[in-house]
Amino acid sequence: MGTWLGVIVGGLVVLVMAALGYRAWRQARVASGLAIRTPNGIDEAGFMPIGGLDQWVSIRGEDLANPVIVVAHGGPGSSLTPVITETTRGWEQHFTVVHWDQRGAGLTFSRAPKGQGEVSLERIADDGLEVTAQALRRTGQAKAILLGASWGSLVAVTMARRRPELFHALVGAGQVVDSARNEAVGYEQLLERVRAAGDTRSEAALVALGPPPWTLRQTMIERRILTGRHPPPNERGMQGKVLVALMTAPGLSLKQVMDWFAGADFSIKALGDGLFSYSDGPPYAPLHVPFVVIQGSEDIQTPTSLAADYLEAIEAPAKRFVSLPGGGHMAMVAMPKAFLQALLTEVRPFALGG
Repeated sequence: MGTWLGVIVGGLVVLVMAALGYRAWRQARVASGLAIRTPNGIDEAGFMPIGGLDQWVSIRGEDLANPVIVVAHGGPGSSLTPVITETTRGWEQHFTVVHWDQRGAGLTFSRAPKGQGEVSLERIADDGLEVTAQALRRTGQAKAILLGASWGSLVAVTMARRRPELFHALVGAGQVVDSARNEAVGYEQLLERVRAAGDTRSEAALVALGPPPWTLRQTMIERRILTGRHPPPNERGMQGKVLVALMTAPGLSLKQVMDWFAGADFSIKALGDGLFSYSDGPPYAPLHVPFVVIQGSEDIQTPTSLAADYLEAIEAPAKRFVSLPGGGHMAMVAMPKAFLQALLTEVRPFALGG
């Protein structure tokens, strides 16, 4: 018996060592692909004192003369820092890209899990304005493009209203307009989707939930049905791809990978009530910067129809709407080339005076 136990333990050790070795190899390959080698490029990342808290900020691009784009990630709590290889590496030929792990998220959370201070939409928006100001000083530019994805779209709208002079344009992706309407419209569209697919198990689960409003637990059940069983065409397998990106992100320890998930859990608990009760109107306070919405055509988490109506109704110096065919709520991550093309044609000209 002891001999067999030794064989099993030895085999497990070998498997663990092989997995860790493969992870280290993949991390090295990803790091090589991320390397900025151009003479006027920038690749800086580290903690900055933002709002009284050390927060992780990265500034990357192949030419400092390119427009700056500040990204407010979604979630809440879903830092994009570990997945920039798949998401924004291609952007860096045309923009200097600023990512920041919001308080309660990613490496910012990992550094001080019990010391995140005030965690609210207003506080995070103020943090974002500090991040923007520091990034502009570092790059020597006067303004940035501001992009908010999902939860980050609330953050970005708040930032743009507070300090419009800092921004060439505002971009929304997975644009949140009104949480109650988002959930109601999304529920009906998801119910239509599962019925069309003949998925009686999901249909029964949704009917049992009933239409929103829901508790957080009920919302998570609906999200599992949406993302696990009926994702839009361009988002199939996305959960696995994100997990692989997390596990192979350069410089990220296994503890920091676990903290990424812990931060997302922390943030949804800290910010969930505010997120689920959020509404920007009507009436809608005007925006004093050009506003572009880039939305997956099949997004039913923040329904595309509501985002289009919002853009139509809100006052802004210029407005553009881009629908990405076959894309869903994670179109920015799942369709990086198409999303970049929209940025180049519809957004970058605002930063170049076009």
